[in-house]
Amino acid sequence: MENESASSEDIEEQEILEEEIDEEPAEIQHEMMDVLALPIRAKPLFHNNHEDVDEFPLSESKDGLKSTSIVVGDGLFRVVETTLHQDGIPRIDVQLVMDAELTSFQHVIEKPTSIQFGLSAGFTLVGLLLMMIQELTPVVLGLGLFLVGLKFLPTHLEKHRLIFSSCGNSHEIELGTWNAFNPGFQASMALIGPTMADYMRTGQLDISEINEVHKQLRTPVVPIMEQPIAQLPEPAAPVEIVPLQAPEVAPTTVTLETEPVVNEAPEQEMPAPLGPPASTPVPPEPMPAPLPPPLAPPVGPPSPAPPPVMPQPLPAPLPQPIPLNMPMPEAPRIAVQATPNDEPSISQEEQNALLDELS
Repeated sequence: MENESASSEDIEEQEILEEEIDEEPAEIQHEMMDVLALPIRAKPLFHNNHEDVDEFPLSESKDGLKSTSIVVGDGLFRVVETTLHQDGIPRIDVQLVMDAELTSFQHVIEKPTSIQFGLSAGFTLVGLLLMMIQELTPVVLGLGLFLVGLKFLPTHLEKHRLIFSSCGNSHEIELGTWNAFNPGFQASMALIGPTMADYMRTGQLDISEINEVHKQLRTPVVPIMEQPIAQLPEPAAPVEIVPLQAPEVAPTTVTLETEPVVNEAPEQEMPAPLGPPASTPVPPEPMPAPLPPPLAPPVGPPSPAPPPVMPQPLPAPLPQPIPLNMPMPEAPRIAVQATPNDEPSISQEEQNALLDELS
């Protein structure tokens, strides 16, 4: 009897341990998710409420505080709008609830019509006319109308209508582009058709691709700094160097003629010459003496031949200075023929008077 009671107690303890082990994965599976992560999503709220759902984001605001998504789970197909209010608490607004088995899906895109384009062109034209008025108020108003007509109206009037059908009932959801994150919205509208087709065929909502696209769109682009790649020097081809033996040349001595140095006399004032200026002869320039040929390099290990040495001419000697007390050469005399004058320099009466005085 004692053995039977002991075995029953062991069995009860094992059952209690198995129940605790079964409860641990359930607690791990429902770990709390961050409901305040931006952009705001509905899945963390359902997950924290112990509901396992799949979420396909349709549209989200530029600041990430508001989003519209498709939520599938627990046999229901729902379209919900999640908003993070100013009090810091996210709330869910359910826009559509239907059976999870869809029978059809339609995606209708309504782009601006010709009337809307006409309104846009009219706003643009009126804005240009008002900006021509040389006053502050019309210019500001015209600028505003010009911007609205040129950019905002054609973009914000585009609408998307999603029509879901189940068991003969159709439900419509309308989405606009006003204050929406356009890259994410365009990606969702491009993938909503293939995703709904797979869902109606398999009954599973594939959200891996759309989540990856939204993650890449929200990730800031970090510029990559290109680092220069160090280039290794190219190996040079081996060159065989053969030493050259030049004939031995006896050393020659070169004597340079030195010119006598003339002592400079103190500066004295020279009389100005009366005749024409005389040219002084310029001494001829001495010929530079050739340099001796280069000596042969010593015989030793092979080395590159030195470049030939070109002879360099000696600088021309400076002209000898002319002393200031040197006598100037006599100016040449030129014979000039006198002009004949037939008329006497004195009158006849004066000549007679002089003759009388002399006698």
